[in-house]
Amino acid sequence: MNEYQEKYVALKKQFEQSKGDSFSVTALYDFKESLEESEAIAAKEVLVNVYDLLNYKKDAYDLLSSIGDLSDVKIKKRLGKMKEYAENWRNDFAISKPKTEEDIQKEKEMLAELGIPTFKYHPNPLNTGAFEISEEGVVCDCCGKVTHIYYEGPFYAVDDIDYLCPACIASGKASEKFDGSFQDDYSVDDGVKDAEKLDELIHRTPGYCGWQQEYWRAHCGDFCAYLGRVGAMELQALDVMDEVLDDPMWDDEQKEMIENTVNGGHLQCYLFQCLHCGKHLVWMDCD
Repeated sequence: MNEYQEKYVALKKQFEQSKGDSFSVTALYDFKESLEESEAIAAKEVLVNVYDLLNYKKDAYDLLSSIGDLSDVKIKKRLGKMKEYAENWRNDFAISKPKTEEDIQKEKEMLAELGIPTFKYHPNPLNTGAFEISEEGVVCDCCGKVTHIYYEGPFYAVDDIDYLCPACIASGKASEKFDGSFQDDYSVDDGVKDAEKLDELIHRTPGYCGWQQEYWRAHCGDFCAYLGRVGAMELQALDVMDEVLDDPMWDDEQKEMIENTVNGGHLQCYLFQCLHCGKHLVWMDCD
């Protein structure tokens, strides 16, 4: 066993024993980055395993395809198993590297530079996939201007709308012009008595795409911020699994289901965070 394999075995053990907590995920990312800088074949062989463990399925498949001995039966079998994940999952469900305060600040600055307004209930719509970037630019159906960032989430209206820019969503002009909403006002938690907060959520906040009807969590008398899709591994990496299980919405059977979710799988969790006390909550649905 070479030095790369030894370190991988140790980090994988740490990852599994901690159920993928933030410390173990950060350590794997640090190792991944060091392996990516190496030209040694032994390092690249271990990098395949690191990619696979972190759910970079396409990267794992592509790398093994390029360095593996295709005459080796074991390699061919492994590639066969990896191919489906590479084609269907790509790297879309990779476990994210835990963010530092500096990372969060840089994200805010990037969004500001791109001209994306601040959405209280959906703070990073670019990261969650609610917004897409177009290098060529598209025309916003609301204001008629060319935008390089457009909305990709649900919009409930009579008219078929292709493109909406962030500014028209934030101002409420898109909802007003097309008499539409970005979230079903019945598919939200109870406990928010301020009508203005509901109006901001459904008319001036980009929604998210779920397997079924999207649902918005609330806490401390206000709607929560939507953070994105997660599975059990992501919840462990963020150190919030215990928080989301401490929720009267879920019974014991459902809590066990949450503990076994896979991001992008048949059972999907969506992560929210209270704007006031910071508690994390999830919504869960199936395909």
